[in-house]
Amino acid sequence: MSKKLLAAGMLPWAAFAHAPLSFAQDTAATETIVVTANRLAQSTQSLAAQVEVVTRDDIDRIQAKTLIDVFRRMTGIQVSQNGGRGQQASLFVRGANSDQVLVLVDGIRFARAAKGNVDFSQLPLTFVERIEYVRGARASLYGSEAIGGVINIITRANNNSDQSTRLTVGLGSLDYREASVSSGLEIADNGQLNFALGFDGDDGYNVRPNEFNAGDKHGYESKNGLVGYSHQFSKQWEAFGSVRAYDNVSQYDGSFSSRSYNESTVENLSLAGGVNYTADPLSSQFQFSWQDQSDWNYEQAKGKGSVQSEDLQQLNFQWNTQYTLNDVVTLAGGVDWRDEALIVNASNSKHDRTNLAFYGVGLFEADKVFGEVSARLDDNEQFGREGTYNLGAGYHLTDKLTAKLSYGTAFKAPNLFQLYSSYGNKNLKPESAESLELTLSGQIKDLYWSITGYNTKIDDLIDYDFATNSYLNIDGESTLRGVEITSEFDTGFVSHQISADFKDPEDKDGNTLVRRAKQQYKYNGIVSFEQFDVSLGYQYVGKRKDFSKELSAYSLFDFSVNYFANEHLTLNARIDNLTDEEYETAAGYPSPERAYYLSADYRF
Repeated sequence: MSKKLLAAGMLPWAAFAHAPLSFAQDTAATETIVVTANRLAQSTQSLAAQVEVVTRDDIDRIQAKTLIDVFRRMTGIQVSQNGGRGQQASLFVRGANSDQVLVLVDGIRFARAAKGNVDFSQLPLTFVERIEYVRGARASLYGSEAIGGVINIITRANNNSDQSTRLTVGLGSLDYREASVSSGLEIADNGQLNFALGFDGDDGYNVRPNEFNAGDKHGYESKNGLVGYSHQFSKQWEAFGSVRAYDNVSQYDGSFSSRSYNESTVENLSLAGGVNYTADPLSSQFQFSWQDQSDWNYEQAKGKGSVQSEDLQQLNFQWNTQYTLNDVVTLAGGVDWRDEALIVNASNSKHDRTNLAFYGVGLFEADKVFGEVSARLDDNEQFGREGTYNLGAGYHLTDKLTAKLSYGTAFKAPNLFQLYSSYGNKNLKPESAESLELTLSGQIKDLYWSITGYNTKIDDLIDYDFATNSYLNIDGESTLRGVEITSEFDTGFVSHQISADFKDPEDKDGNTLVRRAKQQYKYNGIVSFEQFDVSLGYQYVGKRKDFSKELSAYSLFDFSVNYFANEHLTLNARIDNLTDEEYETAAGYPSPERAYYLSADYRF
C-alpha cells in the first residue's frame, strides 16, 4: 500500500479522510515500523521475516467484535472454534498448532491457560490498539513456542498519541449487547493516562446439539478493564505501568451422551510496568509483568462455588538494550527471566518452574542488502539448556523486486498440564524444530505482491495418546510445508487485498494433521467515500480431517458499513456469515448462522 494511502489513515477524524483497509504487510513499499520481529523498532522493508500489522483503525473499519474476527482476515491463519462467540478458539499458523505460536501482550509472554493453548475468545478486543503478526520461527529471540510465528497484541495502555474519549454501544443477533468507554488524558505536560472499560455478551445458541439438550443456549458474558499511565521524566527517561483485568463467563455442553449444561468462568489480572531509556546511539528498556488467571468449570445449576479453581501464575522480568553502531549495523540483546506456576486447588498441588534466557541480535542494512542474525540460550529449571539461532538476508534485485531467505531453529517445552495433570507425562521432552523460508516480493505498477515458500520440520511432537489417556512424544519428524501468495492493489476508489495459502502439514506417517486445510483463500476489500466506508471480507477454507470425521470446505462473507455522521458520531453495521453458510471448524460444533450487528461510536 502506498505511503500516500498510509498517511491518509493518520489524518484526524474531522478531515473525513479514511484510508483503505490496511492489514499492512511488507509487500507494499511502505515504511511500516514494527517492534516484534527482532525486539526493536525496524522498518518492514529491512526484515527477512514476513510481517502483518493491524491497527485500531482497521479493527474499527471492519467492525470486528472479537480477536477471532480479526485473525480470520490475516494471511496464513486458520481458526478453529467450538461454536460461537465466547467458546474455546484456537489458531493454526502455517499448519502449526496454537501452542506452537507464541502470544505476547505488550511484548511480554501471555500466561497460557492450564492446557497450554491461548484461548483467543477470552482476550477482550476493547484492550487492543495494534496487532503485529510475524510468520515463521522466532525462538532465537523469544524462546519456547515460537515455532509457527509470534503474535504481539499491543494494548491501549501506553498509547501516548490519543487524547480523546470514545463511547460505544451496540446490539445484535442472539441478543448480543456491548458497551465500552475508552479515554486518553494528558496529565500535566509529561504524563498520559489511558483507560478502557468494556462489557459484551450474547445469549448464544446450542453449540453442541444432541438428543439430550434440545433448546439449550450456550452464551457468554465478558467484563473487562484496563488502566495505563506513562510519564516522560526527560528526553531520555520514561516510566510506564498498567493494570488489566477481565472476568469472562461462558456456557457449554460437556457430554454427547446426556444433558450436561456446564459453565466456565475465567478471571484474569495482569500488572505490568517498566522504564525506557533512549539516547542516540543507545536505548534500553526494563519491563516486568505479573499475571494471575483462575479457571472454574462447573455445572451451571450448582454455581462456581461448587468447585475449586485451577490457577496459573506467571512472573516475568526482561531487559533489552539496543546500540546503533553506525548507519549499517545495529546490535541488540537482553535477558529474560520467567517463573510460572500451576496450582490445582482440588488436589492441593502446585507445580512451578523458572526459565532464564540470554539473547543477542545483529542487523545490517547497506545499499541493496539487508540481513539479521540472532541467537538465544534458554536455561530451564526442568529441561536444562536449549540453544536456538536464526539467520536471514535480503537483496533488492531492483527498485521493485526483492528476494529474502531465512533459516531458524526453534523448540517448545511441554506445558505444565501436559506434565502434571491426571493425563500428564513427567518424562516428556521438548519439541525441536527447524524452518527454512524463501520470499520473493515486488511491485508491478500499482500492484504489490509476494510469494513465500516455507518448510518446517518438527521432532518429538507432543500429542495425546487415546490408548493410554496420556501425553507422549511422537518419534519421527512432522513436516509443515507450504506456499503463501499475497497481493494488494487499488481499482479506482476500491482497495483490494488477496491471499492464497497452500500447505501440506503431515505427521511422521504422512497423514495430514487434524483440522488443517490444505487450501485457504482470503479477500479483504474496502470502498471509501467522504462520509462512509464499506468493507467486504471473504475466506475459503478447504476440507480437512478432524480425527475420524472429514469437515467440509466452506466459504464465508462478512460485510460492514461505517457512516461518519459528523466529526463526533459514527454509526456502524456488520453482517457475519452473509450467505448463511452451514459449516463446522470443529467436529460436532456448528458455527453461527447469519448474524447482524449495529453500533454507535461517539468521540470527543
